[in-house]
Amino acid sequence: MAEQAQGLRQWILQQTLQAQEDVLSERGQGGRVVAITSGKGGVGKSQLTLNLALALAQRGQRVVVLDADLGLANINILMGYEPSYTLWDVVQGEATLMDVLQKGPMGIRIIPGASGISALARLKPVEISGIIEGFQQLEGECDWLLVDTGAGIAANVLAFVLAADEALVVSNPEPPALADAYGLIKAVWEAQGRVSLKIVMNRSATAQSGEEMAMRIVSLAMKVLEQKVEFMGTVHEDPHARRAVARQEPLLLLYPQSPAAVDIGSLADRMIHRVKPPKRGRFGQFVSRMTALWPTLPS
Repeated sequence: MAEQAQGLRQWILQQTLQAQEDVLSERGQGGRVVAITSGKGGVGKSQLTLNLALALAQRGQRVVVLDADLGLANINILMGYEPSYTLWDVVQGEATLMDVLQKGPMGIRIIPGASGISALARLKPVEISGIIEGFQQLEGECDWLLVDTGAGIAANVLAFVLAADEALVVSNPEPPALADAYGLIKAVWEAQGRVSLKIVMNRSATAQSGEEMAMRIVSLAMKVLEQKVEFMGTVHEDPHARRAVARQEPLLLLYPQSPAAVDIGSLADRMIHRVKPPKRGRFGQFVSRMTALWPTLPS
């Protein structure tokens, strides 16, 4: 039995190393844009985004986090710092995107959000081109752009989701959160979005119960909408997560062996190992798609 366990651990290590080599070989092809979103606020979306970025960084990935929660940007609050610049400073021409990038733990970088980002929908093409150019500078320097959107189905949320390569829809097992997660999936379907949808069940009592709740949404989306949604995993309800928020420190650094931290690490492994959908374009094209979508979506 001990030999079998050792063999399994060795196989997992080999698979992880191979996946990291595959990612390194693909870096010249550009990174992936993943929107992390939710139908309802208060499900732990931003904390999941931050710690998922750290888990990916632990696995040799280069990660940038865009805080796109308009008016309620809080990635910086979870880390206990006040940004010198935000993306709005780039919009106003007072800073470049590289000026705005804040260094985070383990080499991750953060683009702080600001309430003024909603004005992107009213910018002139020449102003938008400056932002697109800034994001293009990240190409080749970053494997993942994680976009922490606002909650709900407002136009500014859907624009970020629809412009991404894929979206992680975060819910918890409570009925309102489940209903709103399905509502978000339906809104993407109604917009005929090409984004690849995944679901993560946060704050689950057990892995089994969380998966059961997630599969209800997966089944309903397929039955009613014929919309494919992939189940990506669960994150346990964990008092360590609340303590980390109170201390304004990332969970993975403060309590790396806590159940929720381990679950987020497993989620990062699945994101690295799984077969990736076809890429829709580079980072600059993500911004271009987003700004084109914004004025066309119902507010």
